[in-house]
Amino acid sequence: RIHRVVEVVEESVKGHAVRLLGQGVRPALDLPKIRRNALIEIVPISMGCLNRCTYCKTKHARGDLVSYSPESVVSRVRAV
Repeated sequence: RIHRVVEVVEESVKGHAVRLLGQGVRPALDLPKIRRNALIEIVPISMGCLNRCTYCKTKHARGDLVSYSPESVVSRVRAV
């Protein structure tokens, strides 16, 4: 949900409570990044989690595990 961070901050500054429920859309693979090494690119193939850890609250923030399409991953690799 990183693609909605600006919206959440703006609403929070206005004093509104923000609750993001549901899976929504996956963030684009071409979001801007700051790289420490121009020769290395990390391309995600999925996001979310499997909800297997009973002690963890990450599953509530990340949602269920979903994969990017093979076409979008290949397209990102070719673009960098």
